[in-house]
Amino acid sequence: MKFVRTKNEDPDQRDSFVVDVDPETSVFEAMSKVREEQDGSLAFRGTCNTGFCGDCTCQANGKRVVPCLVKVKDSVKEDAIEIKLIRNVAPVKDVLYDVDQFMWKKYKYFRPWLETNGTAPAVKDEDLEPVRLAMRCTVCGLCDEGCTVIDVDKEFLGPMALTKGLYRTTKDPRDQDTKQRFIEAGEKKGLWDCVHCWEASEHCPWGINPTHLIMDLRDDSIALGVKSGKGNPMAARHYNAFADSVKKSGWLNERMLASKTYGLPPYGLSLSGMMSQMPIALKAIRKGKASLRPHKSRPGARQIAKIFAKVEQSHKNKKA
Repeated sequence: MKFVRTKNEDPDQRDSFVVDVDPETSVFEAMSKVREEQDGSLAFRGTCNTGFCGDCTCQANGKRVVPCLVKVKDSVKEDAIEIKLIRNVAPVKDVLYDVDQFMWKKYKYFRPWLETNGTAPAVKDEDLEPVRLAMRCTVCGLCDEGCTVIDVDKEFLGPMALTKGLYRTTKDPRDQDTKQRFIEAGEKKGLWDCVHCWEASEHCPWGINPTHLIMDLRDDSIALGVKSGKGNPMAARHYNAFADSVKKSGWLNERMLASKTYGLPPYGLSLSGMMSQMPIALKAIRKGKASLRPHKSRPGARQIAKIFAKVEQSHKNKKA
């Protein structure tokens, strides 16, 4: 077993240990055996050894895992397992990382408790079914580790916080501050910054499917009339421009989408926003990626408009 040790004199130091374990043993038990019998200075986190705490997340031979859930026989490669820190984290020592910075501070942003005006109302058991899905999250962090947005922006609140914090509370019928939660979630680095790459769902060891839940949250937010936060109007402009284009013509007017998103009336006026897109627009025209021809309606546009009308009516019913 090899450990890639961080925060030492050599940041890429690799220490190798020979450990005799049953192939059915979990990788976490093998790691613990090394620390107990050969090097007590090895640093990694782990509490339950059953997958419930989510603390021991690491890389085992390049695969992101919760090591107490995977067996040695399924992880070994060329008679070795290389244990390494996961991505997108601030290392503390060896495989130990700053979990507060990585996840908990973001989780707390969503006020992960119920807001009620006095006594919470009684609810039926089946009404809490969506909540139970989010409650299955053990905060292992693999969804955030795989997130392609966090790769480029460490301030993005991430799929764990959106699932365990926002989804858990807004889906609970006892919560009485749902709309305000969506307004707060709609600010920059929040709900609308997810690019739905599905990496979060691919990485989740419990099959919670965080990416799908984030899409569900967006639907709920729109149904309540919240298309962005107060400090993030571009998200609402983008949504309105996209929806109006498809509603009117049956397909997307890509040329006008960017213009209206960045500040062309009727969704708001931002000269600096429009000017910032001019170089891209001119380059797209030169390369034939954008057309100056009129955007005409597609066959079936009326049927698509009827679908929009039904969806808009369902949103009104939800608000009521």
